Amino acid sequence: MTKVTILGCGATYGVPLVGGRWGLCDPTNPKNERTRPSVLIEQNGRSLMIDIGPDFRLQSVRAQVAPDTIMITHGHWDHIAGIGELPYYLEEVLKRDLDIYADKKCMSFIRSMFPYLFFDEEVKGTTSIVGYGDRKQYRILWHCIRAYEPFEANGIEMFPFLQNHGSLNSLGVRIADFVYSPDVKSFPERSWKYLADIGTWILDCDYWKPSDSHGDPETVLKHIYQFNPKQVYLTHMDEKMDYSVLKSWFEERGYTHVSPAYDGLEIDLCSD
Repeated sequence: MTKVTILGCGATYGVPLVGGRWGLCDPTNPKNERTRPSVLIEQNGRSLMIDIGPDFRLQSVRAQVAPDTIMITHGHWDHIAGIGELPYYLEEVLKRDLDIYADKKCMSFIRSMFPYLFFDEEVKGTTSIVGYGDRKQYRILWHCIRAYEPFEANGIEMFPFLQNHGSLNSLGVRIADFVYSPDVKSFPERSWKYLADIGTWILDCDYWKPSDSHGDPETVLKHIYQFNPKQVYLTHMDEKMDYSVLKSWFEERGYTHVSPAYDGLEIDLCSD
């Protein structure tokens, strides 16, 4: 059995926004309170966190999880800002090595935002290793991955593929028949094979109106029509995407298998 926990399903600035602005979201519905997008995958007693945004501390406390493996989909701030928590996290909480997987472009963003995390760096092949703590006894192992090249992270087999996300590509990831697609507008043809026979798909639906870099309800329907997933949960939703309104929008059009996600949602994936 594989379990997916939605740690966060909000857009770049979360819901409510700074100062308590809820936009079009009903503040009395707890499913509208959203932290930045991240999920936890648990399989065979092992866990993997995808993306580590600015709400990492809060999300890990709520889920009572101390991840020792992280994959990052791309280098935008809302997906990497929590990396600043990691040195103290290794020393005081994890007290063991931490594996992080990201592609070359994402690593360049991380290095530019957190240059101090790479002091005394040791490079072995495609992996960069940096020690922390008084005796440098705890290490982050930065593994460089590439789209379309499968890898294993903490015993979980991952299949990364490219997604079109405006001016910057992101990585989607497939694990068995589960697919995670945050921050995506469209998919290059080479990625289509990773979107066939999807059991559960977590898919970007940021705005009501179309944009160049994120999903919207009509774009979601186009993806559903093309790839025919069994179940879809929407993520990366901003303050205009009220949970009940968005859910009703799809239900009224006959798409009862499409629903907004919410922080804390747990999804059990049956495996053969």
